[in-house]
Amino acid sequence: PWRGNPSFQIKYDKPSAQKLMQEAGYGPGKKLAVKVQTSASGSGQMLPLPMNEYLQQALAECYFDVQLDVIEWNTLFTNWRRGAKDPSANGANATNVTYAAMDPFFALVRFLQSSMAPPVSNNWGFINNPKFDELVSKARQTFDPAERDKALADLHAASVDDAAFLYVAHDVAPRAMSSKIKGFVQPKSWFVDFSPISMTP
Repeated sequence: PWRGNPSFQIKYDKPSAQKLMQEAGYGPGKKLAVKVQTSASGSGQMLPLPMNEYLQQALAECYFDVQLDVIEWNTLFTNWRRGAKDPSANGANATNVTYAAMDPFFALVRFLQSSMAPPVSNNWGFINNPKFDELVSKARQTFDPAERDKALADLHAASVDDAAFLYVAHDVAPRAMSSKIKGFVQPKSWFVDFSPISMTP
């Protein structure tokens, strides 16, 4: 119920992206340099390095010069909590971190509410948008579940329309295992249920 209806439609559209960048003064001869902290592996991430290298190549076609700052996963998580202004960010403009979006706080609030900036929570980029704060307050202060859900859906839509994030998904989650393993069910997330699994001798 927390997915809103943003007016901005996320899609792959290289010509439009190039046009936007050219309007901002960038092009083949003048690329926008950005640094992104990420990790090569860790905690169920689905091929993070190849995914980031693909993003690096795709963004290069749209006049970005993306430098990847690949660090160890636990260090990345620690840096994520410290924020973009901390020396541990190493001059990064963004982070690419996987996370579980199991509830509105984990999926939206901790990244979008201005009071969630480090060291309080994970508003790494110190986002400060009064509209986001207003919608979070509205969701927290109502006792009507439908009103709360609407405020959270509006928060999601506002964040997409604001282009607060670059949304990336890769849900293939390739796994290799022995044919002796029985009962494994491919999850739709990185949370694997081991209870039905058995091994034949």
